[in-house]
Amino acid sequence: MSRLPTNRTGQSFVEFALVIILLAIVLLSILLILGDDLRTFINDLLQTWFPQ
Repeated sequence: MSRLPTNRTGQSFVEFALVIILLAIVLLSILLILGDDLRTFINDLLQTWFPQ
């Protein structure tokens, strides 16, 4: 019985790419949901640290 050739490097690359894509989707979703609140928080924080 013969074995099918395996390409572990290609498999690892595909898995890595899928994880990166999933993380990007999650990050973009969070930014879309919290966008305005996050912008307000960062502006308030910067105004506290660097008042004009």
